[in-house]
Amino acid sequence: MSTNFTLSQLQSQKSTVLRGIANSESKISGLEDKISRLQQASSQLATSISELETIKGSIDGLTIDAGRWKGKEENSFEENYSSYKDSVKRFVSKTEGAKDTIDQDIKRYEADKAAYSTGLSNLEDTLNSLETQISQEQKE
Repeated sequence: MSTNFTLSQLQSQKSTVLRGIANSESKISGLEDKISRLQQASSQLATSISELETIKGSIDGLTIDAGRWKGKEENSFEENYSSYKDSVKRFVSKTEGAKDTIDQDIKRYEADKAAYSTGLSNLEDTLNSLETQISQEQKE
């Protein structure tokens, strides 16, 4: 009777460990998908930021022909030009901020994935131990 009870307990523990393994594998897979999508977004933002910096450089380096702009037109143009440069600068800054946020998310998800991977490895070790114990109990 003791052997059957112990065997039943071991098999119950094995079922629990198998559910834990399936859950960990599911979590790891979900995190891998998130990380992959975020890495793609980060890469695309890096490309966009590079392009924006090139455009910003062109805007910042624009030379104004003083012979074409005089008086009110010159003041109006300079105000609009300055406003446009500031808008582009803010847009670049916000885009860089969005990329930084994505990169931080990637690091956090990678840490979560590492924790789940460690947990999965521990569960697999526990499963191996339970299977050995079950085999021993069945022999008795």
